[in-house]
Amino acid sequence: MARMYKVSADISEKEKVIGGVLTFVQGVWVAAGLLLTGIIFFSLAKVTPPLFALIVALPPGGTLGGMFAFYKREDLPLLTYLRYKHAFKKKSKNLVNDLAYGKDFDGQVLLD
Repeated sequence: MARMYKVSADISEKEKVIGGVLTFVQGVWVAAGLLLTGIIFFSLAKVTPPLFALIVALPPGGTLGGMFAFYKREDLPLLTYLRYKHAFKKKSKNLVNDLAYGKDFDGQVLLD
């Protein structure tokens, strides 16, 4: 008789909520890209032909939505990677040096 062992579920991967294809966050980024495309399209369609407005509006919206929804850098979503990078650049990188090397004690400079 085979033994039955309980195995915990794999929770390392996000659940695909939108159509079984996209996670919720990816869906939000795709929607934001479509929204940007729509804003640019309707703004330009008033003054230019609609086909030209669509051609101009698709690259920025598609790039924004696609990059933030699907592109991963170092196995992190792009927004998380940019947050970590910004936090790293913001923090102080100066190390405290408490050694006696090069300090001035009563006019003496200690250099080994």
